Amino acid sequence: GGTSPTSNIVGTNFFKISSAGPPGIGRNSFRGPGFFSTDASVSKRFSLPFLHEGSALEFRGYAYNLFNQLNLIPFQFGDNDTRIENNNFGRPTGALAGRSIELQVRFSF
Repeated sequence: GGTSPTSNIVGTNFFKISSAGPPGIGRNSFRGPGFFSTDASVSKRFSLPFLHEGSALEFRGYAYNLFNQLNLIPFQFGDNDTRIENNNFGRPTGALAGRSIELQVRFSF
């Protein structure tokens, strides 16, 4: 086991943590958590000609992350959780917002 400074075999120098500083993991060497979100909107407009020729009532609904998919906070370069010597290596620190719904009613005259 251990590391070999003269060997080019993948894995022998990949996680060298014997010296201070970030380990020998290069940029884009591993993937963070995936991201999936579906946003949707619906609207319906009802004209109100008995009030005024151009008057209308409009209902709108917006849904963000419609299927309420769990999206973990992505890792940033240099985060403490991306250092292999950390006990929480590779564990996300939290999650992004879940489903959010917004409703609107607009009256135009």
